[in-house]
Amino acid sequence: MNFKWLVCLPFILTPSALSLAQEMPVHDACVDILEEDFADDTITLCPSSLPPIKTIQVERYSESKKGLGEPDCNTFHPDAATVRRYFSKAWQISRWDWTHKLTMISCSASGSMTLEDGRKARWGIRPSRAALIRIDGGDYQEYFFFCSKADCGFSPFW
Repeated sequence: MNFKWLVCLPFILTPSALSLAQEMPVHDACVDILEEDFADDTITLCPSSLPPIKTIQVERYSESKKGLGEPDCNTFHPDAATVRRYFSKAWQISRWDWTHKLTMISCSASGSMTLEDGRKARWGIRPSRAALIRIDGGDYQEYFFFCSKADCGFSPFW
């Protein structure tokens, strides 16, 4: 067996290559929560390092798929005020928790935003209370969010 590729492993597994996501701050204010949606696993919620949001535009809602067992996405149409409310209550989570522990639903809403520091960003949000923000320009940054049922159990979230 040829193991010459192992020489490249340290370069492949550098922290910058492992994740293009903004590093999540981990400090005393972080909390571990367990919700029924996590399949008996916990996720760590931390205060967000994202600058305050200045403006939010809702630009797209996903359409319902006609397959058996697919959710009715017509019930998930958050307006800009609802999206702002969500982000005011949501906590930042790791990319790992976002991709491996949350239940992803095919329904979504998305749009753009301007941050108080003037940067532009794209956002996406799901009725399962999971969201993502990608900041445009400069260094590529992603922020992953989740909001508990206790904080974001309001309509149109499930």
